[in-house]
Amino acid sequence: MNTISRRGFFGMGLGAAATAGLTPFALTSAAQAAPAVTSSSLLQDAQSYETSVQNAFKFQNMMMDAYATGDTVRLIQSYSDQSGLLSTGFTYDNAVSIHAYLLHGDIARAEILGNGLIEAQATNFPFNDGRFAQAYFVNTPNSDGAYITPAAFPFYFYTSAVGDQAWAGMALAQLYLRTTQTKYLTAALNVANWIVANTYNTLGPGGYSYGTNINQYNQSVPSTNGKSTEHNIDTYAFFTMLAELTHNGTAANGASWTSLAQHALAFVLAMYNPTNGYFFTGTLGDQISINYYPVPEDCQTWSYLALLNNQYKGTIDWALANLQTTDTASSPNTSLTGSEKITGMVYDSASLVAAYPGSDPNAVWLEGTSHTVAALVARSLVGRDSLPKLFSDLETALYFLSNCRTAQSELGAGLTVNGDPIPLGEGLLASTSVMDTGFGYTYGPSLHIGATGWYLIAALGGNPFQLGYISIPH
Repeated sequence: MNTISRRGFFGMGLGAAATAGLTPFALTSAAQAAPAVTSSSLLQDAQSYETSVQNAFKFQNMMMDAYATGDTVRLIQSYSDQSGLLSTGFTYDNAVSIHAYLLHGDIARAEILGNGLIEAQATNFPFNDGRFAQAYFVNTPNSDGAYITPAAFPFYFYTSAVGDQAWAGMALAQLYLRTTQTKYLTAALNVANWIVANTYNTLGPGGYSYGTNINQYNQSVPSTNGKSTEHNIDTYAFFTMLAELTHNGTAANGASWTSLAQHALAFVLAMYNPTNGYFFTGTLGDQISINYYPVPEDCQTWSYLALLNNQYKGTIDWALANLQTTDTASSPNTSLTGSEKITGMVYDSASLVAAYPGSDPNAVWLEGTSHTVAALVARSLVGRDSLPKLFSDLETALYFLSNCRTAQSELGAGLTVNGDPIPLGEGLLASTSVMDTGFGYTYGPSLHIGATGWYLIAALGGNPFQLGYISIPH
């Protein structure tokens, strides 16, 4: 069974570029610096931003209530109907939504989704051993009355990638911190112990392997993909949370959560390229050789959000210089028309090449743009930079937020969820046009709870990699 990335659209598995093992390179700037945002314009826009956030939550609520309402346990359909993914709700996207709701103070909706994750974990097909599947269908109830069923034909989203597991775990950990309900910590510990038991890796720079797949015989087999820097960033943050919540407790194998977090961190730091100032994507399938291409955006911004280590704060600048673009109506294969123009980030260095048929080299990844906003806000808090640099970071963050707001207000007309029209001006698209990720799949202009959730996290100044969402160095 082929699978797609936890955030991917139409492709299957990893593309050739992800396994080619190309040599290191230094990318050139993809866009000019963002124009300044003045304090007066910020004050004038304050009400507009507040309205934008309210509208984005309207979208999240509509997606969440598409098939069931009230206290019914459920997960959310990730994309609008036109994506071709039916009622699929990705585990990662639902975790992002929990973070957004908690930041907003909507504990009730966050708990419903948290209960949805617990139900998915307890009834996961074909294994309910603590893991989560990549995704579930959310349009019909199971025998417990929860709107969570296996995402079988035609997708078979049964893969359990470590990043998905860690993101679900972080959401459950944040829920436990906010509610003190033990069931959320128990579920978080269950998935954490699954990660340790199934993916702890000692080859090369160590860390945690990619995860597991389910073969045609419904057997769990290790993924043949290489280890992911992003997954290990996620795992480090998750296990660090557990160390704090359990008061320096231990996993089922007797190792402390602190030591297990450090095992992930050691891998992440081994993937740092000090010559060019960015993190590599991870390893090749041999679990040892570095995978040099493509270079992802999330490794650069998430590493700072998770580590808050100023030794690596330049990765954000590298991403801004090398993974920024502007999509316009004149871009190749664009979905934009007329005077529409959006500036933001791409998925990775391969996106700018756009080898995937029909993709746009200038397509903007709105989720990644919000990652960058959140990282810039975190760096402004703990980066210990000069006042001009601090203001520059905040100006760039506001500029990107403004572009996300423009995309929210102008893009995505005519899309639906469960056949019902989604009002224009609420949700954010996954990408402004079809975007090549370099891993054999694309993103496209479909409304997305992950992109919208990350916009909300960024607009609310949150950091999901830190307990309580506040950027405080450990």
